[in-house]
Amino acid sequence: MIKPFPFHSDLKDYFKKQDKTWSWFAEEKVKIEQQEAFKTDLLKNSYRIDPETEPKVYEILKTAKDKLGIIVPITIYQSQSMDGNNAGVVFFENEAHIILSGTILKLLNEDELLVLFGHELSHILLFNLENGDYEITNRIINTIASDSNSELFYYETARLYQLYTELYCDLGALKVSGSLETTIQTLIKLNTGLEKVSAESYLKQANEILERIEKGSDGETHPENFIRAKSLEIFEKDNANYYSKTEKIISGKIDLHQLNLFSKKVVFDTTKELISIILKPKWAQSEYCTALYKQYFSNSDRNTASFIDEVFKLKIADSKKNLKEYYAYVMLDFGLCDPDLKDAFVGHILDISEQLGLEDEMKAILKKELNLTEKTYKAFAQNCTSTLNKILESDLENTY
Repeated sequence: MIKPFPFHSDLKDYFKKQDKTWSWFAEEKVKIEQQEAFKTDLLKNSYRIDPETEPKVYEILKTAKDKLGIIVPITIYQSQSMDGNNAGVVFFENEAHIILSGTILKLLNEDELLVLFGHELSHILLFNLENGDYEITNRIINTIASDSNSELFYYETARLYQLYTELYCDLGALKVSGSLETTIQTLIKLNTGLEKVSAESYLKQANEILERIEKGSDGETHPENFIRAKSLEIFEKDNANYYSKTEKIISGKIDLHQLNLFSKKVVFDTTKELISIILKPKWAQSEYCTALYKQYFSNSDRNTASFIDEVFKLKIADSKKNLKEYYAYVMLDFGLCDPDLKDAFVGHILDISEQLGLEDEMKAILKKELNLTEKTYKAFAQNCTSTLNKILESDLENTY
């Protein structure tokens, strides 16, 4: 069985802990009158493809159903809209409908049509797992994200849930097809309209793109084609590391302006750990600094066991530039909060910045906020380091 992504499972587990919310959405089903209204609208705006007129199409659909273990009856429709080549699936408890648009039935050969059906049916597969828990999760996060009063990290969480859902369905398509080449070719043909494409050539192109960019996926509902193709290749060649490698491609480094429900907590915890490291020396625990800590974390004490190790360095390294600048500003906040410790504290945060690979960000911010030129910055930094060294060499240290 194809496994959901860890992001799917983590979000499902998170919402299942919200008892009232989960219970309400679990009990809220699509009503019979809503189903009938949908089917009426579908009949008015599409052409229903019957098994009698297109037996080969339904034979291919049955093959996909059998390979995925889907048993509900499914009807295929051709949309009257010509908004490009696309396909979608709508399913209720006891039936499902696949809607095709564009020239898919002309564009795809039989093997490629099998890929398409495998992808669409995998939506049903995922949302029926674990008694429909992933479908309930999908409705919860999309409802919250669509509320104009919700914080942006809910929207980002919903976006990622959708991207991972599409990648899961790509795996279903690959399972049904049994051919990496055919699966990628189908993907590219649908998105370009070309009748002849090369999966091998496109994978080379995908690798070239990934070498040029740092960021993750910008897709709203589907990951970019090069990401989808690359993730399928990873599944075939490095199955054991598929989920970790693909999540890294989708998410990229943590972006301060694109936090989701889980990366928001990572930044929160990293900030707390960073401040605990900053305030670890006894001389740094002045009244001003302690009060500032309480402004950051009013309900929790510092972690006295925090220290800079490779794990913590990796957390900082796995951050985009805007997040690294945020961490530098947090350090500067403490560096300037106590006027009696200013020079020594700036020397202290310069040292920490160097250990964390944030020296460039810290230098730029110090120059900007203190109106320092390159020349005056050099003298200022040397003075701060000298002042820190005097403390480290004196009885005031007694640091840890």
